[in-house]
Amino acid sequence: MLESSVQSAYHDFSSLAQLRAQASIEPNAAAHEVAQQFESIFVGFMLKAMRQATPEDSLFSSDSMRSYQQMFDSQLALSLADQGGIGLAPLIEKQIAASGGVATNPNTTAADT
Repeated sequence: MLESSVQSAYHDFSSLAQLRAQASIEPNAAAHEVAQQFESIFVGFMLKAMRQATPEDSLFSSDSMRSYQQMFDSQLALSLADQGGIGLAPLIEKQIAASGGVATNPNTTAADT
């Protein structure tokens, strides 16, 4: 199985090649990792959209503050996906399994993870 995938894959492009190689060996593990990574990216976009929807305060509207907020949002998205996420990863994993022929555990539901 891949090592702490979401944390490493987000910042390290060589882990994407490692994930591709892993997919040919262990498709179930790779589907799980891809689902977690996609959920992390989705949560990151969601946090970014939420930040853009709120009015900017003149006290916190500097470029450095926006940069720190983006870093915080990226880290938050990674942490959420690594700790179970918002429930999208199991659904994505089932969709990958349905389209790619990857076996899934029939006893696992979205509420279990």
